[in-house]
Amino acid sequence: MTDTFEHILITEMEPGITKLTVNRPGKLNALNLKVMEELCLALETLDLREDVKVILMCGAGDRAFIAGADIGEMAEMGPLEFRRYSTLMRRAARVMTGGEKTFIAAVRGMAFGGGNIMAMNCDAVFATPDSVFGQQEINVGIIGGIPRLIYLIGARKAWDIVMTGRIIPALEAEQMGLITECVPNEKLDEHVLNYARAIIGKSGIAVRLAKALKKISERGNLDTAYEYENELISLCFDSEETKQRLRDFARPKSKS
Repeated sequence: MTDTFEHILITEMEPGITKLTVNRPGKLNALNLKVMEELCLALETLDLREDVKVILMCGAGDRAFIAGADIGEMAEMGPLEFRRYSTLMRRAARVMTGGEKTFIAAVRGMAFGGGNIMAMNCDAVFATPDSVFGQQEINVGIIGGIPRLIYLIGARKAWDIVMTGRIIPALEAEQMGLITECVPNEKLDEHVLNYARAIIGKSGIAVRLAKALKKISERGNLDTAYEYENELISLCFDSEETKQRLRDFARPKSKS
């Protein structure tokens, strides 16, 4: 699969853990149409693989996770070309937020515009202290990121970020809930991999169903989410792994 891509690298880290790298460092990993086409194909292919449980997302180099859209290309787009671009963004988001894989972003440098949206689509986001985030589309006459921002951090803060186009330092992003945790630069890779390993070590069915419940909780009302949660928890009891974990937990612990 990786041989077909010019700007996407797929690295098999460990059993169950795969890293996806947007590899366009000379352009700060900016998302043009070619990158978006490759990204969608890579995500959809990984989504079909039963052996892949956790996907780590990062950008090549230290300057940017994804700096946003390729503004030079976008400036020459007509309505139909932009519609193609935005459709690809939605396709990527559907795989990341609607599938059963766990996505973890490792952010170094800039995550602006479409880059911040890609990070927000992940289930967990870890960033170095010098990383920065933002939705700066308003500075070039467009808008973006509002629905996901409102879900993650609330309407007031989302409005502030979108309408000012301001840059959000990683520590502030952590405090407002935009990212999961700010991690020292030298520890980021190890921290993200250990986080992925911890997920791999949990019950496979519970992790997959938790992701399914996350999707419903984001998109439905509270009563619907409660009902769906009850159904998904019930399904866990069809798993021998779940039953064994319950037995192991309930078994009396020997005193040393």
